[in-house]
Amino acid sequence: MSIAPSQALAEALTALGPRGRRRAATSAAAMIADDVSVAPPVVDPVPVVLPPEEWETISAGLIQRVRLLDALYADLYGPRTVLGTDVAPTAELLQDPAYLRSAIGIPARGSHHLFALTSTLTRTDDGSWVVLEDSVDVPDGAGIALEVRRALSRCAPTLYRTTALRRLHPFFDTVRSTLHHRTRTDGRAGRTVVVTDDDVEDPLRAFDDSWFANLLGAPVVSAGDLRTGSGTLTLRLPGADADPGDAVDAMIRLLPSELLDPLDLGPTRLGGVTGLIEAARCGDVEVLNPFGAGLLENPALRSALPDLCRQILHEDLQLRPAAPGARNGRAGWPSLDPDGGDELVERPVRLRVLVVASEDGFEVLPGGVALTDDEGPEALKDVWVTVPETSALPVAPGEEAQGSDPADRALTAVTRGVLTAYPAMTRSIGSDLFWFGRYLERVDSTARLLRTVLDTSNDLGSEHGPTARTAQAVLLTAVTDVTTTYPGFLSRDPHDPEDVHTEVTSLLTDVGRPGSLAQSYASLAHTTRTLRDLISDDIWPVIARMRGRIHTLAGPESPPLERGLTDIVDGCLTLSGAVADSMPRNLGWDLTEIGRKIERTMGLLALLRATLGRRRSRAAEARIAGAVAVITESGASYRRSYHAAVQSELLLELLLTDTTLPRSIAFQLERLHSTLDRLPELDPSPELRAPLTALRGRIGAWEPRELLRPADGADASDGAPTALLEEADAAIATLRELASALENRFFRPSESTSLWGVDDV
Repeated sequence: MSIAPSQALAEALTALGPRGRRRAATSAAAMIADDVSVAPPVVDPVPVVLPPEEWETISAGLIQRVRLLDALYADLYGPRTVLGTDVAPTAELLQDPAYLRSAIGIPARGSHHLFALTSTLTRTDDGSWVVLEDSVDVPDGAGIALEVRRALSRCAPTLYRTTALRRLHPFFDTVRSTLHHRTRTDGRAGRTVVVTDDDVEDPLRAFDDSWFANLLGAPVVSAGDLRTGSGTLTLRLPGADADPGDAVDAMIRLLPSELLDPLDLGPTRLGGVTGLIEAARCGDVEVLNPFGAGLLENPALRSALPDLCRQILHEDLQLRPAAPGARNGRAGWPSLDPDGGDELVERPVRLRVLVVASEDGFEVLPGGVALTDDEGPEALKDVWVTVPETSALPVAPGEEAQGSDPADRALTAVTRGVLTAYPAMTRSIGSDLFWFGRYLERVDSTARLLRTVLDTSNDLGSEHGPTARTAQAVLLTAVTDVTTTYPGFLSRDPHDPEDVHTEVTSLLTDVGRPGSLAQSYASLAHTTRTLRDLISDDIWPVIARMRGRIHTLAGPESPPLERGLTDIVDGCLTLSGAVADSMPRNLGWDLTEIGRKIERTMGLLALLRATLGRRRSRAAEARIAGAVAVITESGASYRRSYHAAVQSELLLELLLTDTTLPRSIAFQLERLHSTLDRLPELDPSPELRAPLTALRGRIGAWEPRELLRPADGADASDGAPTALLEEADAAIATLRELASALENRFFRPSESTSLWGVDDV
């Protein structure tokens, strides 16, 4: 059996033509890859279209299915009467590791236990729908469904104008309202958090989890962000011990049950939340989906569902299980030819559809994501649920102004009686924001340093005098000193172009080399993914472009390195602007800013130490100082202030005292001081104030000419050390002390940094 598209859609597909359809597929795949930070998937712009009548059949069957599974969960983790019947696969259930005996007897807060379910369906040749599998323990798919819809609606807009579709976002408005009413207590809005695996290797799964949490309006936390005490579950907040106001009322878990409580379920790689099952048993926190829901995915139980449905619900199961291993006899849907042909072909698909609890029962997301399911490459397809031409839905009095669209009425309903919930900032989120700022600054400063040194080395390489050779050697050695990628240029000939190119290429592309641009970018990208619900979606194409540029620098036909580094710097500027324009000015912003300012100050001090810490000839120092002015973007300010050729002493004075120059040391210290003053503290913290006070006092006492004078007893010849070497080392040590104090105060003292938070520079 094949399913033909509607006439309007068929005409739009024909108008696009083979090239237009391929172009839309390629563009959508690239957009998804940019947003999710994965390799471009195969995308098919031809949707799976479901008319209202067919969708009602599917929805009714899915709601019946989740009602049945909910009743089974209540029995299997309650009186267990079903195990005494001949219908249930008792032996298989009792032997299933997903049957968590310690979860037996945990009460449900509402009228049902299950919160969400993802079912995978396919259509047979006779027009009936069958279920291939259910994901009950960890449902998924909401974020990917929205991403596919968003990408294809932008890349193939003419197709979306042909058909009136059910929108997806009103569904989540209803779900948020349900959560609000389910968790509110004592006249206040309850706090709901979404627990995910912060070490998940699959970026697609991390994206889906974060999108789902974002749609529910709940913060994403890790197991380490939570703790129990006296039967309650609380958040580990930055900078202060949790108090009763930090209690969590509901926890939506998007990781397997067995990873959550090491006390009752055994040790886990995530550490878990000791005593969480006991807190749920006491009724102080509701865990959604409940512990042990993975038992409902048992294959033997799925085969027995038709008989169990008649026994428990006294109804015939509407969506029957698919025969094991059956791949034939399925309906074909219009799709792009996987072999590259111009005509549409028929391909079987499987639909992944989300069902979520509502106030009155359960609701089905009106759409989803479809995946082709044949011998060809798997392709993602959007699922359209069309709107009936006429609606017989009743309109309540006073709602005519909202129109007849049920989505409009749902939106009106969920805005009544809303209580504002306060946001959560956990310790791990604060740590990730701090390191996001540091890694963003690290990528930017490394790219600027390498670009300027390469540009300057190209100029110096054409000269043959001692001045050029000295300046080139100092600048290349400074790259190694600032990035701490030893031995680096210390073990290479700075005047050998091949040696220089080999070392620079390694610094750009070797992700396994601490301090390299590739390693810093990988750390930035990883930390950014953990903050997906806090940072603007506009940054993902920027992250993807930066990743692509770094990858191309290692290719045989790579562009000039200077151009590639310029693209990285442009990406950092765009990323900084997107964050500055979208991030709320709260504690998260302050932690990000502190991370950036600490990292930039440390980088500036290391740069000045490596380039100006030893005396050279006046001619060589002029070339070196000119490169430093370019790196710090202080050349224009220098010329306006001094009207003279670049001199080391004057440039150092500018960077130490000009509080209006964004890349000066004075500017960083002023911003650090004001940001630290905004941090929430019950009492002023001397461990935070003392390092910054000491640092400002030390740097404020620096006098450029004295700093650049050879140290006492040192030979005033070329390469003589100056006082700047020792002073810069002391200032950097004080900054490290400040960073450690911040982590100990606001993050986990025993695990003070995020996964990638290693001070490796």
